[in-house]
Formats: sequence, structure tokens, C-alpha cells
Amino acid sequence: MKTNGLLIRRRRVELGHGMNRFAAIAGISGPALSRIENGQRQPRPETLKKITDALGCKPSDVMPQETE
Repeated sequence: MKTNGLLIRRRRVELGHGMNRFAAIAGISGPALSRIENGQRQPRPETLKKITDALGCKPSDVMPQETE
């Protein structure tokens, strides 16, 4: 699933979470979250669900916007 790591980072920061604290809340590792936020890795569907559940949003909220 294609995600926009910057949207994930922005929402995490808006919620006031540091990277490692948020990763623990989401149930993933800090390095994995870092790679996802920096666009070096795309999360598996189950990992994306953990992240978006912890962010309180839908997976579509962190997907790249389609341009016409």
C-alpha cells in the first residue's frame, strides 16, 4: 500500500508524540516507523492499520493524493 510518510509524520507530531513513543503505542519499532515516514519503506497492510489506529485516522488519510 502506497502511503505518504510526511502525512504520517505530520499527524504524529500534531498529536504531540515523539517517534519512539508513538512507535511503541502503534506496536511497531522506531526504526520501522522512521523508514516509513522517510519514504524508504512502504508498510504492510497490517502495519498501516496499527499506525492509522494509533493516529486515530483512516488509511486513506495517509495515502498520496491523486493529481489530475
